Amino acid sequence: MTGFDRALPGSATSLIVLGHGSRAPEAGMLLNWVAERLSLRFRAPVLAASLQFNEPTLAECCRRLAGEGARRIVVAPYFLFTGNHLQRDIPEVLRRLRQELAGVEIVLAEPLGADDLLVEVVARRALAHIEPEQDATTPAAARQDATTPDTARRDAARPLPQHPIELESFAIIDSLLEPEDSNKPEYQVVRRIVHTTGDPSLARAVMFSGGAVAAGVAALCSKSLIYCDVKMVAAGVEPTAAGQGLPVACLVGEPGVAGLAGRENITRGAAAVRLAARDLDGAVVAIGNSPTALFELLGLAAGEGVRPALVVGVPVGFVGAAESKEALAASDLPHITIPGNRGGSTVAAAVVNALIRLSAATVTTQE
Repeated sequence: MTGFDRALPGSATSLIVLGHGSRAPEAGMLLNWVAERLSLRFRAPVLAASLQFNEPTLAECCRRLAGEGARRIVVAPYFLFTGNHLQRDIPEVLRRLRQELAGVEIVLAEPLGADDLLVEVVARRALAHIEPEQDATTPAAARQDATTPDTARRDAARPLPQHPIELESFAIIDSLLEPEDSNKPEYQVVRRIVHTTGDPSLARAVMFSGGAVAAGVAALCSKSLIYCDVKMVAAGVEPTAAGQGLPVACLVGEPGVAGLAGRENITRGAAAVRLAARDLDGAVVAIGNSPTALFELLGLAAGEGVRPALVVGVPVGFVGAAESKEALAASDLPHITIPGNRGGSTVAAAVVNALIRLSAATVTTQE
C-alpha cells in the first residue's frame, strides 16, 4: 500500500494525469498508458487529459469525475517543470472549474521536476546506445568490428539493468508467493505480472502450455517479431525490446485497417491481425486488449496454418475475453494466458518484458 493509497477514501478522490497534448496521436496513447498504469497503483479512478490538441480536456475530465461523485480531484501534471502552462494557463482553468463545480476540491500536484527516478529512465534509454569501453590492453586483432552481425548481436543482448526499487519489490513478492524455485523461467514471468499489477492472486491464475516460455525465449533470441494487438501493449514493450534490438509491430492504426474492418464487419484489432498474418509465423504475439484479435489469430492458425512461436493471450473484459482464452487454451499453439475476465495491456506487456529479459540472459550466458 502506498501513501497515496491511504489518502484515497474509496472513490471520493480521483486522479487526472495531465499532458500538454500533441497533434501526433501517439501522445494521447502514451498518456492513456500512463493513466492505466496509475489505475493499477491507486484505489481511485484515473483519467488522462490533455491541455490542448487532444481529447478529453482537463475540464471534460473534471466534469466527468464530479458527475460520478468525486469530491476531491488531484491533477498530476505530466510536465517536466513549472513553465508558463503551470504558472498561468492550468491554474486559470482550475480556477474556473472550482467555481463551476462547487463542492469539489481540485488540487494541482507538482510537475515531474528533478527526480532520481527520471535520471534512471534517461540512463536506461541511453544505455541501449552506449558502446561498452574496450580494454586498452586487449590486442587490436582480438577486437571485432562493431559493424559485424555477431558483435551487433552481442551489443543488443546486454543484460538488462534492474532498479533498486524493482529489486526490493521482487523481494517482497517472493516473500508473499514463497516460490519453490524463484529462478524457474515460468516464475520469472509470474513475478513480473504481479509486480506490474500489484495483484499477487494472479500468480495462481497464469497458465502455460508445455514449453511455452522456452518457445518464446528461443524466438526472441532469434530476433523474431513481437506483434501487439494495440499500441498500449507496444508502448509497454518497446523500451525493453529496443535495448535488445527486437522489432515490435502493431498495425491497428495503419492505413487500410479501418477499411478492411468496415468491409468485413470485423473489429480493427481482428483486421490488423489479418493484415499482419504473413509476418506472424515464428513471431511472439501479445494480445492484451482485443478478444476478437485473438479469435482472428486462432482462425488464421486453423485455416491458413499461421504459426506464431508463442501467443501471449490475456485480453481483458466481459465480452469475449474469457471465451477467446478458452479457445487459445484448447488450441495447439504455444501460449501463456489467464483464464476468465482478467488480463489487460499491462499484463501482456509484463509477460513479454519478462521473456525479453530471459532471452537477454540466455544470450549472455551462451556468450
